[in-house]
Amino acid sequence: MSRLIAVYNDDKKLMEAADKLVEIHAPVEEVITPFVIEELLHKFHVKSNIPLLAFFYGTIGLISVFAALYYTFVIDYPLNIGGKPNLSLTFPVLLFIGTVLITVLTTVATFFHQDRLYPWKKPEFEYPGMNDDKMIVLIDKSKLNDKMKQMVQQIFEETGALKVEEV
Repeated sequence: MSRLIAVYNDDKKLMEAADKLVEIHAPVEEVITPFVIEELLHKFHVKSNIPLLAFFYGTIGLISVFAALYYTFVIDYPLNIGGKPNLSLTFPVLLFIGTVLITVLTTVATFFHQDRLYPWKKPEFEYPGMNDDKMIVLIDKSKLNDKMKQMVQQIFEETGALKVEEV
């Protein structure tokens, strides 16, 4: 796949370019930044279902931890310690810790699955400095006609891209 890439070192210039690219409906494939820029997510209408899934994971975790603790403390191995009830004051603490643990582990696993980040995966795109201080805009060249390609390159030049390349 052939791509047109622009390299930036300033997030304000990148946002200016993103505004103009959205205006002309350029086929932006990816924007790679070393840190999260929330405005880019809103600008390109990137939605995530991870917060909703985390809520469901937390609910399922709470129910499963409660069931496991109830089974352990009340049904399988009840201990009468000084006449205290089997569901003691430590029960809510264990519920909270177990719920948080299950929610975090399943949410991280979902994130890795959705972004296809496996230990054996080869990188799809590499550019020197892209994880340090460079911000990169990738545009699919196959979806650009000649006029659109000239407009995109002009936008990159106007907004101060350090480098514009065809890869």
